[in-house]
Amino acid sequence: MTLAISWTREALKLPSHVRRELERRLDLLSTFFPEMRREIRIGITRAYDGLAFQSDEGKVKLMLDVRRRRDGSGKYPTYWTMAHELMHLAQFNSKGIPGGERACDIHALARLPPRYIDDSPSYLVVPRGLRGGWPPEAARMAHELARKAVTMRAKGLRRYASWWESEFERIWRDAHK
Repeated sequence: MTLAISWTREALKLPSHVRRELERRLDLLSTFFPEMRREIRIGITRAYDGLAFQSDEGKVKLMLDVRRRRDGSGKYPTYWTMAHELMHLAQFNSKGIPGGERACDIHALARLPPRYIDDSPSYLVVPRGLRGGWPPEAARMAHELARKAVTMRAKGLRRYASWWESEFERIWRDAHK
């Protein structure tokens, strides 16, 4: 089901091809977060990579750092940033997904195919050197461990995010000695 997107005044200043590309990316990613509301207002932020809001009435606003370059093209947020914010929108509408940033990272990592995990998790601790240099093998490993962490949480593990961080670091270090 596609998103019903509306744009803030600031976002409407982006070239139409930039808005179309952003809409395409959000539509694609939203399929992994069926709990989120489909009507969404997109705005621009310069202070953060992304922010997600849902009012008590259920109105959703997603603020993203999208910039217009001098050549007219757009600088888009990473797929990871957009997915992380969409996961917050899913958290707002599901009793089964815990709130918080680290839980958001774990659940987004577990849901996203590794090809869309194009940056390191936002709030989970990863080994030094991976922030800013996130290879596909790290994305695959992060995804698989997050799926295990979510399963372990369902079986009662309370510190599943800490478990993910420890396991990710251990396996990454062992593979890159």
